[in-house]
Amino acid sequence: MVTTRHQVTFDFGDHPRLLDVLKMMAARERTTQKAIVVDALTAYFAHKQENLALLVAADKAFAEWDNEEDRVYDSL
Repeated sequence: MVTTRHQVTFDFGDHPRLLDVLKMMAARERTTQKAIVVDALTAYFAHKQENLALLVAADKAFAEWDNEEDRVYDSL
């Protein structure tokens, strides 16, 4: 089985303080900068997916009220 690798490169030149903190935390925690970025992105997307799941659930819950008879109440 062949695993496809994807490489992404970001330029943090416009965020030097963020890059400094990333380097400092990697050294302090004795880990790689990549590991910190992966952890941060994982947490970010987990939060986004949780919010998206709530929105989808809400849409499904209120879908039954989306009809001609209930549109009268929308104007109130």
